[in-house]
Amino acid sequence: MTIFSFLINAVIFFLLLNIGYIRNKRMNPSYPDKSISQAFIFPLALALVFTLLFDVFKGLFIYQILIFAVSAGILYWLFYMMGKNKK
Repeated sequence: MTIFSFLINAVIFFLLLNIGYIRNKRMNPSYPDKSISQAFIFPLALALVFTLLFDVFKGLFIYQILIFAVSAGILYWLFYMMGKNKK
């Protein structure tokens, strides 16, 4: 899933950052070439950072849900089950 997300992000960033250059190059073939670092490496680096950040956030979200579920289970056990045993 992470690789698929990276590939989609790379395509999106490549298109967003190079659409103007591609359009200008089609209209005017003598338009100056764009360097490889600007055309390919920068969008790939952005896609990598974006993918890693969202995977971290997704992991943190799952971790928070897990903590919430454990906390809810403990509170349920403390208030409901222990209160039931006192009667």
